[in-house]
Amino acid sequence: MKYLKPKDIEALCEKRIELIEQLEIGALSKEDFIIENYQMMKPYQKVNYDVNCIEEGIIKYHYFNTMAKKLMLEADGIEFKDPNRCEKLRDKAFDFYSKKDKITLNMLEFKGYKDVEAYFIHMKSRSLEGLIYEIRFSCHEKVVLHSKDRKILYKLKEANCFFDERIASVIDDYVNTKIY
Repeated sequence: MKYLKPKDIEALCEKRIELIEQLEIGALSKEDFIIENYQMMKPYQKVNYDVNCIEEGIIKYHYFNTMAKKLMLEADGIEFKDPNRCEKLRDKAFDFYSKKDKITLNMLEFKGYKDVEAYFIHMKSRSLEGLIYEIRFSCHEKVVLHSKDRKILYKLKEANCFFDERIASVIDDYVNTKIY
């Protein structure tokens, strides 16, 4: 198990951008993208919630989001073979999503809600329509966060950086491609 150290953050940011660019040009499917990110992030098992710069927050968000998505893929693969194990994996994934939201909130507070815009996104899934919102940090390349956390939504609205309209996500194909 490795701790996520400041010296690791720059290299992980660069690799993250490379993987996003591969996804954008179609060199990676959504599932392959998740697996590649998991391979990149899995050595870092000791990740705290501190955010001392946006880049650190991005990598920590990315860590928790990637771990959650990988667990959801695993759960989907055994859904009918081992329902009990599937449920445990999904519970663990939801725990990672909750940790991702803690990082999101810490990033927003670190930025003082400046240069941030957020809005609900259109979802093909009826159960997610009107729940998932997108958060963008305008001064940072390829930083798009998603959440359905009500506390974060409340704070975004209080800071006047939440726009009350539904917009297509800047990564619409990605968020609306179902893999699990």
